[in-house]
Amino acid sequence: MSDIFEVVVVGAGMFGSAAAKHLSRSGADVLVIGPAEPRGGDPVSQYAFGAYFDEARITRRLGWDAVWGTTDARSLERFRDIESESGVRFFHECGSLVLMAKSIGHKTVAILRQCQADGIVVERLREEELRAEFPGLGVPPFPGGAEGLLEREQAGYLNPRRLVQAQLALTVAAGGRVLRAAVTGIRKEEGSGLWRLRVAGDGGDRQIRAEKVLIATGALTNHNNVLPAGCELALYAFTEPNLLFEVGDHQLDRLRHLPALVTVDPEDTGDDNMSLYMLPPIRYPDGRWYMRIGPGMQPLVEELRTVEEMVSWYARQEITSRQQAFLTSMMQMLVPELKPESVRPACCIIEKTPSRYPYIGRVEDGLTVAVGGNGHGARGSDEIGRLASTVVLGEAWDCPVPQEVFAPITADAAIRREGGRPEFLKPPFGLC
Repeated sequence: MSDIFEVVVVGAGMFGSAAAKHLSRSGADVLVIGPAEPRGGDPVSQYAFGAYFDEARITRRLGWDAVWGTTDARSLERFRDIESESGVRFFHECGSLVLMAKSIGHKTVAILRQCQADGIVVERLREEELRAEFPGLGVPPFPGGAEGLLEREQAGYLNPRRLVQAQLALTVAAGGRVLRAAVTGIRKEEGSGLWRLRVAGDGGDRQIRAEKVLIATGALTNHNNVLPAGCELALYAFTEPNLLFEVGDHQLDRLRHLPALVTVDPEDTGDDNMSLYMLPPIRYPDGRWYMRIGPGMQPLVEELRTVEEMVSWYARQEITSRQQAFLTSMMQMLVPELKPESVRPACCIIEKTPSRYPYIGRVEDGLTVAVGGNGHGARGSDEIGRLASTVVLGEAWDCPVPQEVFAPITADAAIRREGGRPEFLKPPFGLC
């Protein structure tokens, strides 16, 4: 393997694998570097974390944000082609249901208007229609009532593990290479102008050089020595506590046809806010079926400020009693008939940006970032990776969303602009 590449992509997750595919298909000499998912019993480090280590992420085209709507729709339009070209199935079309508080009916109308303009078929259902369509589903007791937005087609969930597998397979098919290792340092050589990356893998440490580098390392980007000295992004990490409710055979047929679900509660009621997401029964690698539930951004979604906190949170896979109680009560509300065979926690990390959009842009000549999923990044990852590839290669921006919307913000700039750390834990909660 050559030690000098045209482009090195640091991070082999959803953003990095998508960008590597698009870069390779452009004809660039590409190497994507990222450790494989840790196996049971393997030590967890700041380099061995990935937001794609799970079986399901909600995907749909409906939303009230034009930026995420664009990245989501453009990615979803390519999912079937990615499956066909790679031979890896990852998209499950089970439909998507958003339960909206009627008190924000103006937002519901705006969503429907945008869906009509984009050709997205969405049904608006009253509470009685929801109960008739989904008899096993509870409706949140929002003040003033609730209504549903049901997207039956081109919506459901994707398997992020298999999406990454598909993107990396297409990267290799287009001539790119994959190195299962961790980048533990990066600096620019003064004489050559090349980027020198320190890489640690099973074969020991080595040095790799690149003309251009794309950083796609997610929540730990500020903590793993992949940014130039003195550069820190306004990127904040939070706990992502989930519960997995095991569905027994006797209930599987009744519940497996539920759609992916999001609830939107606009009230600022702290941990009593009922914004959350839920997945229908999904088969996990242990052969069992689980329904997954997770919160919006209630105060119980706690900030992780140090790399030690992040690694510990991910390695332990234990949520707090406060988080457990909230998620359990929410599942009982949404699926009152569920009698789980077992319940276990699942911990991930969510990274947020002050703009609430991903960063796609250069932080230094030859060094581009694609980070900041904000809890939405999985379903829009192919378009985010494609846009990052155009920035890396210096190609014309070809997205209806202006490029400056995705401009990276440094931590110092965020403090100057907002007078301190931005507040993430207040409604309105975005659609997960």
